Amino acid sequence: MNQLSAEALEVLKRLCAAYAAQPFDEGKEERLRPTALCRAEQKLAMNELRRAGLLTARHKILGEKLYQIPVEQLSALEQEFFPHRPKFIEGHSVNLSMEAGAGLAVDLFRALQFITREGLPLTAKGIIHKRNLNRLAAQLSFREKHLLGLTMGTPSDELNVLSATLVVDIMLCLGLITRLKTGYRLKQDMLERWLQLPETRMTDILYGIVIHRCGSIGPADQHFRYLISGKAFVPEKWTALPELLDWMTDMNLTGTVTRDELEQSSLRWLQCLTGFGWCELGCTSEGIQCFRWTAVKPMLMTGNESVPDSETDNSNEMFIVQPDFEVLIPPEVSYTVRWILAGCAELLQTDTMWSFRLTREMLVHASERRMPPEEAIAWIRNHARGGLPSVVELSLEQWGKSIGRTSLSEVILLTCQTEEDGAAIAAHPRLQDSLKRIGPLHFLVSPESVEQMRKELFLAGLGPSRMIGGREEEDTNTVWTSFNQEAETEQELYSLPVLTSELRLLHRGNPFLNLPVISPEQEEDILLEGDNVPQIWSKEWRHYHSSTAQKVMEQGLKWGIKVRFSLKDQMLDFIPSRIKGNPWKVEGHLLYNDGETVEEIELSPEDWKEMKLVIPKRRRNSSSAEASDYVMIEKSTEFGRTLT
Repeated sequence: MNQLSAEALEVLKRLCAAYAAQPFDEGKEERLRPTALCRAEQKLAMNELRRAGLLTARHKILGEKLYQIPVEQLSALEQEFFPHRPKFIEGHSVNLSMEAGAGLAVDLFRALQFITREGLPLTAKGIIHKRNLNRLAAQLSFREKHLLGLTMGTPSDELNVLSATLVVDIMLCLGLITRLKTGYRLKQDMLERWLQLPETRMTDILYGIVIHRCGSIGPADQHFRYLISGKAFVPEKWTALPELLDWMTDMNLTGTVTRDELEQSSLRWLQCLTGFGWCELGCTSEGIQCFRWTAVKPMLMTGNESVPDSETDNSNEMFIVQPDFEVLIPPEVSYTVRWILAGCAELLQTDTMWSFRLTREMLVHASERRMPPEEAIAWIRNHARGGLPSVVELSLEQWGKSIGRTSLSEVILLTCQTEEDGAAIAAHPRLQDSLKRIGPLHFLVSPESVEQMRKELFLAGLGPSRMIGGREEEDTNTVWTSFNQEAETEQELYSLPVLTSELRLLHRGNPFLNLPVISPEQEEDILLEGDNVPQIWSKEWRHYHSSTAQKVMEQGLKWGIKVRFSLKDQMLDFIPSRIKGNPWKVEGHLLYNDGETVEEIELSPEDWKEMKLVIPKRRRNSSSAEASDYVMIEKSTEFGRTLT
């Protein structure tokens, strides 16, 4: 952005103030056109922004054009065009009215553990069972009171499970779960990469999802969200909400919403952030609403960055096991260790110091998920700072001896249509160890032999369908993170998946993204529109007869360009806006040479002498010139500074 033309910067600033990242119809930008720019210059400026990736154009279904500032650019634009320095209030003069929750990363951990234990089955209609949503919602620290700003269009009977629905939607966006025909299942590879992230990085990623998907798309609300995300709003410093809203009003960032409407929507958004553990709300003794970021204020990400190796290192993987079987987790312990421990210990609390409790029931739970008691006990011992207390170690070993003495195995029944097919399968030389015949038409198949059996029967012309028991075959292995943390295999870094309509539960996506993108136009298409106009009108200074002067002026009005003429002993540019009357007159804006004065005026052809059309020229010192080979040569000092 640092080499955009001044004209493009001014157009971008006005579009950003009016629409933020909300799509708008072609033609609406005309009311925002700077008075010193003609229509053609504004079109060229918008084309320059499109080539620079700061403005996108797409076709609507019926062919109309929509524009939008990409949402990922909004944070940088807010900081550049509308920098705000909040006036902080001393903390002792503010009474806390809503404290921060445990944190969205913590709630997400609890939700993932819930799916591991209980799953999220679907009804015959393809929706999550309400009882499961209720149980999931009970695991979360944020409630419906925190999500009032997200309840628009939500049926009243679903408000009590909105928190659960939202966290499932977030897990889908993160790629941590996938939907099958019978329910949702954890994705092992993505989960392992996610758990390797530091909690600060998790928080940054989650904030990016929340700010893009959970808030109102109204321009004023977008401005508020991105303004308070800036670095000027430092953690643990109280800010008066009315002061910020007054400043937004002065900067023309409130759009068409009233002050009361913006205050209410801003408070609802702050309540949402409070529920996620990022903000706190308060009130002064005078009744002034205030807010502040907590110490874990997230950083707004601007792209789909991967995590550097240095960010995945955790110097402390040790926890503290106490004689009463409680396990204390210092804040610096990785989420991978916490996840493994949650598989064999009961999660008690998730405050600054997490705590678990070792129980026989959880040791059984771990065994059922393919973590034998001896492996679980050895892992706990290796990660216990100072070793295991003797009473704890003895109890764990006694519990382990009574676990796994009997077991159940899962098999699959293969059914044939005819006894002839059954005999052929029974005689197959490469399936003798994979099948056990229990009748003329039936065979038992162990789950680990299914793929080999399927290949052989396919080659023999007897291949079964992918359906098992009336449902699509699923991976029956229980998802569990690898316990060999010292494995030498290189781990892939976590990155957000590409968001599609399938990767969401709440219908709060941006339908604009599904429309086809329109490439920037060539400058000739913007300026000339294919008319056969005498070149002399734009090449030479001439005094024309009134009738010809009217045609020149009409052409300038049609093309949306400036007309330059000699007036008041000066050469001045004029932007025509209306031609009327007989004898004719023209209305428009007269631009004086000081670059600041613009006069709205009505002129007759007798008021000037020589005239010509001013066609915007190509400009070669722009960052977009290399790609587009154009933009404007004439600048006005009316426009702001260049982005740095």
